[in-house]
Amino acid sequence: MPPVPGLPGAPTVLLAQALAAATGGDARLARDALALLRELDPQRDIATAWRQRAVGPEDGASADGESVYHTPNTSPYYTPEYSVEGDEDRSLPASPQRSMEGAPDRSLPASPRRSLAGEAGEAGDAHRAARQAAWQVAAALAGTPTGFDVLQSIVARPVAAEHSRDFALLLKAAAAVPAEHAVRGDPAAVLGDPAALGTLPGKAVACAAARMAGEVEAARPHQWALTAVRNDIFETGPGTLFAAIDSRLMKTGRWIERATPERGRLLRNPILGKSPFRALKHGTQNVERGPAIARHRLAREKELRRAAAALVEPLAAAAERARAPGPGQVPDALLRAAVLEHCLQTPAPQPLERDGFDEAARADIAARLAGRLSPDPGPDLVEHLKKSTQLAALADLRLDSEAMGEWFDEVHGAPGNDAAQEVQEGQEVPWVHTVSTALAQAEEEAMGRDTRVPVVTRDTVRTALKDIIANIEGSSRLRLSSGGLVGVGLRQITSSVSAVASAFFLRGRVDGRAQRSRQAVFEIAMPPYDMELVLGSQRQISRQIGVGAFVGPDIGVAKAGVNVDTLFYGREDAEIEGISLRLPRVGRPVPELRAEFSALVDALLDGSQGGAQADDATPLLQRLLQEFPELTVNRIGEAGDGRRRHGVGADAVGSIGQFGVKVSASVGGNVEAQRNVTKHYADATGRMRVERSIEGNAVRIGVGAKVSAGPSASVASQTSFSGGVDVSLATTQFGVGAERIHSGVSHRREAVYEDGRLHPLSFVETEYQTVDAFMKALKPEKGAWEDAGADPERLEGLLADIRQHAAPTHSFAVRHIVTPEARARNDAYRSAMQLCEQHPSGLPQAVAALAGTIEAQWQDPEATQPYSLRSYERNLVQATRGVDVVVQFASVEAAEASHIDNRLDVPAERPRRT
Repeated sequence: MPPVPGLPGAPTVLLAQALAAATGGDARLARDALALLRELDPQRDIATAWRQRAVGPEDGASADGESVYHTPNTSPYYTPEYSVEGDEDRSLPASPQRSMEGAPDRSLPASPRRSLAGEAGEAGDAHRAARQAAWQVAAALAGTPTGFDVLQSIVARPVAAEHSRDFALLLKAAAAVPAEHAVRGDPAAVLGDPAALGTLPGKAVACAAARMAGEVEAARPHQWALTAVRNDIFETGPGTLFAAIDSRLMKTGRWIERATPERGRLLRNPILGKSPFRALKHGTQNVERGPAIARHRLAREKELRRAAAALVEPLAAAAERARAPGPGQVPDALLRAAVLEHCLQTPAPQPLERDGFDEAARADIAARLAGRLSPDPGPDLVEHLKKSTQLAALADLRLDSEAMGEWFDEVHGAPGNDAAQEVQEGQEVPWVHTVSTALAQAEEEAMGRDTRVPVVTRDTVRTALKDIIANIEGSSRLRLSSGGLVGVGLRQITSSVSAVASAFFLRGRVDGRAQRSRQAVFEIAMPPYDMELVLGSQRQISRQIGVGAFVGPDIGVAKAGVNVDTLFYGREDAEIEGISLRLPRVGRPVPELRAEFSALVDALLDGSQGGAQADDATPLLQRLLQEFPELTVNRIGEAGDGRRRHGVGADAVGSIGQFGVKVSASVGGNVEAQRNVTKHYADATGRMRVERSIEGNAVRIGVGAKVSAGPSASVASQTSFSGGVDVSLATTQFGVGAERIHSGVSHRREAVYEDGRLHPLSFVETEYQTVDAFMKALKPEKGAWEDAGADPERLEGLLADIRQHAAPTHSFAVRHIVTPEARARNDAYRSAMQLCEQHPSGLPQAVAALAGTIEAQWQDPEATQPYSLRSYERNLVQATRGVDVVVQFASVEAAEASHIDNRLDVPAERPRRT
């Protein structure tokens, strides 16, 4: 096996740990087990056992009546005498799977049954014990990230690379055979026991053994069982993990049914009738957009130039029919044509859009304008134009798609315009079509497509998901959630009591609130290592305490004054439970991944409740495991997030109304500090497991205005934390605002384990909420990134572009991936931890020491290498509707998405799957 960097003795240590765990520290038994392992030819032994397996009492029926791989009785591998009384010296026909003729037989006995007839007394017992210990050692090693390589290095003949995964899963399945079967742990013995073959692990053993024997078709019927074992699923039936996951999958169809218009017209409890697909009416929040600099800005520039080129001559033609705005001036349309001509002569990728025109640009525009006014313009005309007020006004002109749209509307709708008449008569005018479509496409490239789903059905959900799958790019994620919250708050009642006590001029209040919420969650994402779905349910608890006051006259019909709120302490905690479905991304063409994931979504929608195949007798989970052998099915373990909040805000507010119906408005701002912002996620089961942790802090500053009308017990407030659930049953609200993150940084670690091994794209990342903090942190590190392979010119271009296009929705990150050497050490340390835990005493001190070493390695800068500089764009829409009068009861919907807006990756050898 390849050496572990910095840990030359790791293989010996792991082997000793496995022997100790399997034998309980019995040195003699460990010696005998090791001797048997060193004589083992695993592939031949398993293939032989597969061909000699006991077919069962009723022509290939398993203990539960299900056929277990039909092998005709006429097969040369079928042995009727295969029993305790059979002939142990009976030879098998030659097979390509067997070792070369004349070579020593290094395989272990096919099963304990075959040895019973020839072994007796203590010698037989010792041999059986050694054999059992040998298989336990093999299973223990194969179940760890590094141990399988150790096992391959000690057996007489290693398993061929194309069957190594089958062998590892065979050992895992054999060790998982239910305890009531005496053959547990011995693959050959499992193959000889019909009752064991009737269990899920037994079927997985048979599937893996058939594959190792080269009989792929015979293995195919129970491929699902092998995939299940790979995902740590070992039982079916009520109350099992299999049943829980299958139930969660079937719920997908129930979510769709709850979000349909028919169900939407009914009164419902938002906490019990949850469906994340209701949030699709807010769209997919640009999750499908890739890096703007690489795609959308270039595409937008192309469309703007196409529109400008088509608009120049119609503007010039319109000028012939227009009057100048004043003496000594030219028609605006002619000036606009000259402006567009000037912008078009600047070659791409320089932007067509301008924020004002300098003196040189105005001089060029004047010359172009003079050329349109006279066939032979003299210098006096050019000078006159340069000094005109029209040209001077260009210094403040913002030329963008909006301005071009206004010019287009004016020229094609102008009186006497032939194009306007043709459009009115239903005729298509080429230049009108070109300009209108180009401007619309440019707007789409800037803002994204309209992806809102007004009516939710199974077909519209399918269409929306397939559109995301076809276009989503790396590091993008969409989260849809919907549910309800309940709570109590003192804000309204304390404000009313205070108003009476102060003659309605001062309304002091205590803003103490406690809320609980439950939401259904659906996520679709494309991290660097896979494409995935998350189906879950989130529970959230929030508490806060603060004080506030409204100062101003209240004469019943009208009220005006200043509203101040202070949040002393706020805390939010959330936990999520559910499952995730993943298909690996690395080492395969992306179109292939998209096609397979699209088929997975089809199978999920068709097989879940209400789907075309929902009545199939085979469980949906079993069908997915059978159809998608590379599928990862995870049960989510510990996952959730939390934060602590403090803040202050002030608003100038006013309202007018009577009998509980009022119109109110506010304008103001707030400052909020968030600390101990944490997010954590960990899969509990599955072949590919993700452990994600994020810790950080932020300070946010917001300003805005809000108007509301309808039944309400309070005036509109812009302060973000003042109302929490600032809603009422029929109140209409409209608000505009802007929020700026004054400061903030978060540290993220994402460890991905595939079949136990740390994935090459596991990473640590520091994310900055402001562009200034990002630039400051990166400045001393530029040399390291250039040494890692970043092109200096591209690096400077990236930083300039990020600064130029920074927006409130952007954050900026520096990502490092784990080095190959650190990954090898991490795998070795975790292998040692797993083997310690298998020891009878558990060795807690050793496990704690190893965990500390692993954590120290994650903190070591030398264990990571530069990988990517990037900016993210995040978009969120949230709608809350309900009642907030002491008791709070509301429905909550949210659509949140993130994607990379800009990035630069250093050259690195991409990991490949074996």
